[in-house]
Amino acid sequence: MTALALGAAIQNGQIDPVDLTEHFLSRIATEDTDHRVYIRTTADRARAEAAAASVRAKAGLRQSTLDGVPMSWKDLTDTAGTETTFGSALLRDRVPERDALLLRRATLAGMICLGKTTLSEFAYSGLGINPIFGTPANGADDEVERVPGGSSSGAGVSVRSGLAPAGIGSDTGGSVRIPAALNGIVGLKTTIGVLPLDGILALSPTFDTIGPLTRDVGDANAIFAMLNDSRPYDLGGASLHGVRLLKPTDIMFDDLDETVASAMSATLDRLSNAGAEIIEGEVPEFAEAFDLVAKHGNIISAEAYALWYDKVEARGDEMYWGIRSRFDLAKKLTAIDAESAHIGLSAIAARYRARTAGFAAVVHPTCPRIAPPIADLEHNPAAYDEANLAMTRNTRLGNIMETCGVTLPCQGPGQLPVGLSLMATGHNEGKVLRLAKAAENALA
Repeated sequence: MTALALGAAIQNGQIDPVDLTEHFLSRIATEDTDHRVYIRTTADRARAEAAAASVRAKAGLRQSTLDGVPMSWKDLTDTAGTETTFGSALLRDRVPERDALLLRRATLAGMICLGKTTLSEFAYSGLGINPIFGTPANGADDEVERVPGGSSSGAGVSVRSGLAPAGIGSDTGGSVRIPAALNGIVGLKTTIGVLPLDGILALSPTFDTIGPLTRDVGDANAIFAMLNDSRPYDLGGASLHGVRLLKPTDIMFDDLDETVASAMSATLDRLSNAGAEIIEGEVPEFAEAFDLVAKHGNIISAEAYALWYDKVEARGDEMYWGIRSRFDLAKKLTAIDAESAHIGLSAIAARYRARTAGFAAVVHPTCPRIAPPIADLEHNPAAYDEANLAMTRNTRLGNIMETCGVTLPCQGPGQLPVGLSLMATGHNEGKVLRLAKAAENALA
């Protein structure tokens, strides 16, 4: 059931929040015995919140449509009295004194905190591999342990595997959209600066964002509104009729694997049949952005190293090499490189906005490949780096161009998950959620 459906059942007296919370805590205890999805649960807190939600429901005093509904939280969200580790041994003993602002908002709306989900160390990988705390296997394949996508790996698997109705992740270069796409669920990448990051551990303040991973677009809309302390957008009557979508001929459709290519072809046909006008066009800003990063270096590495260099230099041998090597990239950068990248990328993003102004959204595959097996990458630096660059290629461009976007599943029957991404100019969450709802209906 979706989060909103569970909320409606609580409202109607069909489900008690206490029973619902026990259901998920029991599933976690049974299905996540090695704690690869949840680094830790917050069972005592969850039970206390559920008991209060049950009292409110019986008294007709529910705080929101999601009052009494449980949710998972990525372990970069400060949780009072509970270790918040950023997925790293370097922060194992870090216990914040108060909740992050977004967690406080969710609690005031009546949502129940189930626990803290696994992530790539310091939220710095699109694959989700974390040998320190354990890598959760992708929830879409029961036979082969595939990467869950990162960095919000546990959040994605918690939703896909029925260990939470919804999860909160972060997205700096694709970390909500990639695990959502690879697990076959919905992910909302919010505009930089829209949601407050008070109490959220930072990787790159320039690009960090928070967003929900959910079972459908309606849930993403409701949870975004709760986090944003606003009303949900009206998704009723969402339609693709007459909507102009830009299909880039630059980069985003290059080198797709067979499953992704076939799914995207069928998906674009269905969107077109539902009334969308899909126009192919060049977006040279994509290549310009990558060329600039190649010349001056990665802003994310520079900011991450500036934030965490003392711990990384003192105890870097305790880190997974796949993450430590990305921090080390910053040592080659000068201050002039970092500022040149900031200035140049901002100018490129402005040109991108002008180029795409006549379109409702840019449409593209979220990731160019299906999820690869964990075993093929975990101990192979060359394969790890190649796969990480490939998986984050399209999503990184969304962050650089200062967009908001939704990924939703679009694979064919029997296929491993493929994500369809709708990417809109920043501060258009309502528009892109309506587009995603219309696309979801067309693909149903």
